[in-house]
Amino acid sequence: MSEVFLTEAQVDELTGIRRGKTLEAGTAYARKASKYERQEAYLKEQEIVFFMNQRGRPIVTRAAVEGRSEEVKAKSWQPKLAGQVKDEPNRV
Repeated sequence: MSEVFLTEAQVDELTGIRRGKTLEAGTAYARKASKYERQEAYLKEQEIVFFMNQRGRPIVTRAAVEGRSEEVKAKSWQPKLAGQVKDEPNRV
């Protein structure tokens, strides 16, 4: 796939979740949770940065797992707007 993102198999390995599960089985509140829903809950619990794609699959960057920080973008230059000076009080 990509060197930037973990593959689906790698996310399975990271979370230890390879299949869905029936939650609260045997009760009136029983429902099925997909593999992706369970992985999402685990990643949130572990505070691992990820995003969900349109298919509902959690996408994890390699940097989030390896602990590399992303490059900090330099602040861009912005001109002062005409008529606005921070240091001078308003003149009447």
